[in-house]
Amino acid sequence: MLVSERRKYPRYACYLPAYIRDIEVQVFLCDLSLNGCFVEVPEKYFLPVGEKIWLNLYLPCVGEISVEGLVMHHGTPTRKGMGIEFIRFPDRLHLVYAKFIKILPILNEAQQLLHKLTKKDKE
Repeated sequence: MLVSERRKYPRYACYLPAYIRDIEVQVFLCDLSLNGCFVEVPEKYFLPVGEKIWLNLYLPCVGEISVEGLVMHHGTPTRKGMGIEFIRFPDRLHLVYAKFIKILPILNEAQQLLHKLTKKDKE
């Protein structure tokens, strides 16, 4: 029997810049979902679980948007960072973010196809 995924929305692998305004630190998003993200960040910059933070997300071909989030966890021993749940986008920017998330499955397909085709050429 398969164990069901706890998450409500699918996660998409990425490597996108972001900025944690509260501690003035540039970070990178490792994955995104409709309601959150995981950011790579050294332990010295970990914020307490349950703390609210503001992130600036840099979305390619779209631009910069801000989001208020809640620190949910600090990753795993092999994956250092913070899991952030999004709780509020100002100025209806959630509409922009939702459109961006919609294209991620197509971009993932393109990435996989590129990998498959270029791997074939190297053989």
